[in-house]
Amino acid sequence: MNPLRFTRRNLLRGGLAATAAIPLLEASRVGGAAPAAPPVRLVVFATPNGTRNNMFWPTGSETSFTLGSLTTPLEPHKSKLTFLKGIKLNAALQPGNLGGNVGSEHARGTGGMLTARPLNAGTEFESFGNTTSGWGSGQSIDQYLVGRLQPPTTHTSLQLGVHVRDTEVRARISYTASNQPIPPREDPADVFRTLFGSMVTPPGEPADPVLERLWAQRKSVFDISNAETERLMGIVGAEDRARLQAHVTAMREVEGRLVGMAGGGTPTTCMPPTVPTTLDLNADDEYEQTGQLQMDLAAAALACDQTRIITFQWSYSESEHLFPFLNISGNHHGISHDFATSGTNFEAYNRIQTWYAERLAYFLAKLDSYDEGNGTLLDNTLVLWATEIGESTQHDLMMMPYVFAGSAGGRIRAGRYLDFSNAKKDNNQMLVSMAHAMGADDLTSFGDASGATGPLAGLT
Repeated sequence: MNPLRFTRRNLLRGGLAATAAIPLLEASRVGGAAPAAPPVRLVVFATPNGTRNNMFWPTGSETSFTLGSLTTPLEPHKSKLTFLKGIKLNAALQPGNLGGNVGSEHARGTGGMLTARPLNAGTEFESFGNTTSGWGSGQSIDQYLVGRLQPPTTHTSLQLGVHVRDTEVRARISYTASNQPIPPREDPADVFRTLFGSMVTPPGEPADPVLERLWAQRKSVFDISNAETERLMGIVGAEDRARLQAHVTAMREVEGRLVGMAGGGTPTTCMPPTVPTTLDLNADDEYEQTGQLQMDLAAAALACDQTRIITFQWSYSESEHLFPFLNISGNHHGISHDFATSGTNFEAYNRIQTWYAERLAYFLAKLDSYDEGNGTLLDNTLVLWATEIGESTQHDLMMMPYVFAGSAGGRIRAGRYLDFSNAKKDNNQMLVSMAHAMGADDLTSFGDASGATGPLAGLT
């Protein structure tokens, strides 16, 4: 095999693929053929309880703007962001004030986020304001793209959550069809097993001797690639060699935290992984730790081409999560609806929202650390940052805080602040634009018929 036929992308991707227990490299053997363009990925990054418009939206012009105080952690990624001001939920999602059986604004904003459809009427779920509803009434855009694009990955899509802890409509954003929500995976150990091997013995159960022998043969899904990785590092240049080593080191750190390796560092002997016992998904003070593990695994899943479509939920809409690690007393939902413009709750809400922006910044940096093609994994991804309502004190659905990150392989012209406020757009149009960015260019409408058709103007 001629080592010079390996493309730069495949070398880097191969080093990551080895950690995923899939073939090390996908060598390009077509003589003289240009390497295929990296695939485009989609990630929906959902955080709860709205925002404060005057602190969220940038000021300035389309290409020369200053970030709002709640989004300052995103400054390092400013050139790869697209703020979409002036997008509302369509008319079918607007009616029904508190009371009735169509769901609260929180619930409607959640169910309609990716479906652009109202909730089914019903009495199954009770939410804020003594309102009730059924499940969402249609397919979400992520699952539409699964069916339309049929990505050739191990997992056609991946639903991840961090301390979601809820089984109602306010905790589901992904739908295969009406009344068919997909629950997110909340346990990083479960996600690790799903993505990178199922050879994990649950605590208290006897080890499977067959699996033990297999593990002894393979040593570790990470260790098995050592010799090949060393060979590859002798082929690539200094820059790629450093990146390849950084990728392997990062994934070993994830493995160490999840499987309880001594010191959390690089393992020196083979040990069958076990389900971690120190991660308490009900402990509010472990929210950040759990979320970081999930983000690391999400980034690795995309880099290893385990999946190309991910929904990532922090808590649930109307989240009452506590933030003891931020020295905040009171739950997030209660704080978010305090009308004061100063004082303890005002400052607490701002700290929470800034903390969520920091989580997004971490995830974007993770994607940006993977070199791919002529750019990075982030450049080849479209990330939608969304929440279920707009202005937090108003339960507003007319000014949704939507932000794109990444450029979907060049299909989105990033580094801009687009303001549609004078002629508001429907989120139907944003979802169509997302489909176009993923390659479904002929889609003209999505969601409820009350919404406008076509994509958003000016994204490319």
